[in-house]
Amino acid sequence: MRKICLVGQFPPPVHGLSKALQIMLNSRRFNEKFALSFVDIKDNKKIANHLSQVGSSSADIYYFTISQTKMGNLRDMFILWRLLGKKKKVVIHYHGGYYKQLYKAFNPIQRVMNKRLISRVDTMIVLSESLKDLFTDIVSPEKIKICENCIEDGSLLSEAEFQDKLDKLGQGKERLEVLYLSNFIKSKGYFELLEAANRLKKEPVLFHFAGNFFKEEDKQEFFEYVKVHELENIVRYHGVVMGQEKKNLLAQCDIFALPTYYPNEGQPISIIEAMGNGLTVISTNHAGIPDIVTLNNGYLIRKQQPEDIVLAVRELLADRSKLVAFARENRKTTLMNFKEADYINRLEMIMDEV
Repeated sequence: MRKICLVGQFPPPVHGLSKALQIMLNSRRFNEKFALSFVDIKDNKKIANHLSQVGSSSADIYYFTISQTKMGNLRDMFILWRLLGKKKKVVIHYHGGYYKQLYKAFNPIQRVMNKRLISRVDTMIVLSESLKDLFTDIVSPEKIKICENCIEDGSLLSEAEFQDKLDKLGQGKERLEVLYLSNFIKSKGYFELLEAANRLKKEPVLFHFAGNFFKEEDKQEFFEYVKVHELENIVRYHGVVMGQEKKNLLAQCDIFALPTYYPNEGQPISIIEAMGNGLTVISTNHAGIPDIVTLNNGYLIRKQQPEDIVLAVRELLADRSKLVAFARENRKTTLMNFKEADYINRLEMIMDEV
C-alpha cells in the first residue's frame, strides 16, 4: 500500500482549504487504497516541528497545499525544500487564484526560490480550467492537472428535501430569500449585497448573511448600515453556521449571492454547496467562477456593482420559472460532477498518475 502524507492547514478554523483536506483525510476510499498521514502546518511558530515531522515521514507521495500570502509562501518554500530533498514524489494542490499576482510581488530572492523549487514538483493541481495559467511560467504545462472542489455529503439536501424546495417555488413562495454564506471580507462583496438589499427593501425579498467577521469595524459598519437604512425586517445575520444549521439555510434560500472580487479567490466551495442545494447563483466573472457559473445556472455580474444584483433579483422576482429551471440545472450538475466521491476520484486518478 502506497503511503501519502498530507501537508497543509487542517481545521480548525474551517475554510475551503481546510475543509478539502479534511475530506481527503476522512475518505474511506482513500484510506482503503493509501496509508495516510498528515502534518498540520497552520501554526507558523512551530515551523521547526513541522520540518522535523516532514523529515521523519516515510511517505511515497507528499501532497502539499501551499499558502496565498508572502509570509506563508516563505514558510512553504522551506517545507517544499525539505520535501524535495527526500527524493520522493511531491504534489502541490493550489486552492486559490492569486499566485501570479503574489509571484510578481515577491522580492527577487523569493521569486527565484519559488521558481527553482516549484518547477521540480511532480504535479501541480489547480481548481479549474481558467486557473491553469497561474503556474505556466514556472511548471511544465504537462504537470498541471485540474481537480474541481466538491460539496460535502452532509451539506447536500436529500431528493425529498430538494423536491419540497421546488414545490414551494412552484407554488409561488411569498418572499424570495437570498443567501450570502462566506467570510466577511470586503472584497467578497457582502457590502455590495447589503446595498442591493437597501434598494430592494420594498420588494418581497429576505436577505440572509452568514459567516465570520475578522474586523470589528467591519461588523460595526454592517450593523450601522442596517440600522440607518431600517433594514432590520429584511436582513438577518446568522453568524458562523455549520452542520444542520447551514443545511437548513441552504434549504430555505432560493438565491445565492457571492459578488466577489477577492484577490485570493479560487473556486468557492460555497458556490458548489449552493448549486447542489438548488439555489440560483449570482456571482462575478472572477477567478475560477466562470467555469461553474454560466447563463444556464445563474448570473455573472460586474464587480462592485450593487445595481447588477438588484437587476438580477428583480428578473427572478418577475419570472419564478427561472428559479426552478436554474435549481434543476444546478442540482443535476452538482450530482454529476461535484460530490465528495467525484472529488476523491479525481484526486485518486492524479495520485495514480504520479
